[in-house]
Amino acid sequence: MNKIKNLFFGTLLISILLFSSNGENECCTGQFIGQGVYEGEYWPTTGWKSCKPEDVGMDSKKLMAVCDYVANPNIHTEGFVVIRKGYIVAETYFGNFAMDSRHQSYSIAKSFVSALIGIALEKELFKSVDEEIYHYYPELNRKKVFPIRSTGETKQACDSIPSIQSPPEPGAKRRITIKHLLAMSSGLKWNEQDYYVDTSQNDAFIMAQTSDYIQYVLNKPIEFEPGTVWRYSSGDSVLLAGLIERASFMSAYKFGLEHVFIPIGISGIRWQSDPAGHTIGGWGIEATVREYAKFGYLYLKKGKWEDCQIVPEPWIRESLQPLSERVNFYGYQWWLLPVFTGYEESIIPKDTFLAWGIYTQQIFVIPEEDIIIVRVANDPGSEEWDELEFLTLIINSVL
Repeated sequence: MNKIKNLFFGTLLISILLFSSNGENECCTGQFIGQGVYEGEYWPTTGWKSCKPEDVGMDSKKLMAVCDYVANPNIHTEGFVVIRKGYIVAETYFGNFAMDSRHQSYSIAKSFVSALIGIALEKELFKSVDEEIYHYYPELNRKKVFPIRSTGETKQACDSIPSIQSPPEPGAKRRITIKHLLAMSSGLKWNEQDYYVDTSQNDAFIMAQTSDYIQYVLNKPIEFEPGTVWRYSSGDSVLLAGLIERASFMSAYKFGLEHVFIPIGISGIRWQSDPAGHTIGGWGIEATVREYAKFGYLYLKKGKWEDCQIVPEPWIRESLQPLSERVNFYGYQWWLLPVFTGYEESIIPKDTFLAWGIYTQQIFVIPEEDIIIVRVANDPGSEEWDELEFLTLIINSVL
């Protein structure tokens, strides 16, 4: 079962944090399997508990097959955890990467931005997802573009661009809404096709050489009427983080610390900014495997944490709806199971969704089975990493 080809997920690679590896991942030892006893429900705010897989209905021997899969040296896994019913049942690290090592999120950060937009809406910082963004970006009311200082030299995935597309009508930029950004359908001209070979025309890379990422995106010409074409764009995510900044008068990072990260116990998380000081909405989070798992767990619990509703439950439901019959693989900055070719014939629960960054950083959430999986890696598109095959091994381990 092969992935949809040419799915590349946006990120900054200028400051890649490449965690060194010994080049060969050995098979997991018995330490891979969780230890301890299931003690009932709890909130992992101060830390995760672990238990034997059988305590939460999983087969230890079959989970070892999962470890063998992620230990393949050709896919360069660096950290990995499986959590069921709130307990770690399997966890391993490779090379110099360890439990407390922080890994670049790459485009996993986009799903964090989606959560912050939902919180901002509930706090009435925005009127609705249908509000036009020019209310927060008055630059869009002007015809003049603003020069951006360059700091150096210099995904279009499953594109739904029709073969013939009429140019947008005048003033189309003023019709871009928050929803258009969430749904990757702003219509702004953007190329994010290649991350691994030729980046000379990649807008994410070009933007990363400028002094102000938000202004770079605002300066892009509009190519399609907003809401008519889905095209993967880290630029849209950059504008989302900028909206939070302009509406809340604090950076998206500080907004996230106050409303998400501190409440769920991941206050040590870091989030990079561009040279102008704007939190980078498309990438830039640095967190441990267990911290990423807490974010996934927040969504598994429909936005609730302890006695607080951190992310509005209606927002989570809306965020995980397919954008359309044609774009059934994407929600609001989250990927849905149809992104994988052959998912219809698989045993993977249809409610599975994930945050995804290049080099295969992934947070899988499987509500039907009460499972969270996090995998971080330095894998530049290996054909030996197949998500459906990997997830099938995990689902097969459920007793």
